[in-house]
Amino acid sequence: MWEYLTEPWKACFEEAWEAYCNGSIPIGAVLVDQRGEIISRGRNRIHEITAPEKQICSNRLAHAEINVLMQMNSVDSDILKDCILYTTTEPCILCFGAIVMSGVRTVRYAATDPVAGGTSLNSSENTFIKSRKINIKKEEKYLGEIQRVLRTDHVLRTLTKDQIERFLFNYSIDYPEAVVIGRRWFELDILQQVRMNKTPISEIINKIGNELRTVC
Repeated sequence: MWEYLTEPWKACFEEAWEAYCNGSIPIGAVLVDQRGEIISRGRNRIHEITAPEKQICSNRLAHAEINVLMQMNSVDSDILKDCILYTTTEPCILCFGAIVMSGVRTVRYAATDPVAGGTSLNSSENTFIKSRKINIKKEEKYLGEIQRVLRTDHVLRTLTKDQIERFLFNYSIDYPEAVVIGRRWFELDILQQVRMNKTPISEIINKIGNELRTVC
């Protein structure tokens, strides 16, 4: 499966895996310019105590998209309208607002987020949002399935029982097979084992692909 990913998506999932390995929510994002080159990349760092310059951590606002956009300077605002922001999860209301204010006009995301996703705001009657004419779309399902396996394991490790059931019920609407795999991998402690072995995300994604072919 890894070989079918474009470079932006490979970078996104590398960031998501780094977030998982460091105890944060496994979400990664990148910003790509009109030539297709990655000019900014970031990950969720809400549970981390360090962050590179122009990024934030140890804060509920330290989302992947926020960390990507914060690296851009005010003088870059003119080029942002021609950039594409890729993220492994549908932007939440915080990140969607940041995208609107940043000037980025095109967004692609892997997994839907029925719990906190904010893309429905794009069709609101807010005149400022409408004036931005943001093109925001979900990509191929297999990308969302990759993300959902990682997130399912993280949910099972970090949330309360009531939260777990609510999140995974909603996640199963679009990605039932991925949630099944995520639950099984949690029970077998697979992601923690590969984390300790420093297994690259490419191998993990290929393993997810093999599992999906088994359960589908």
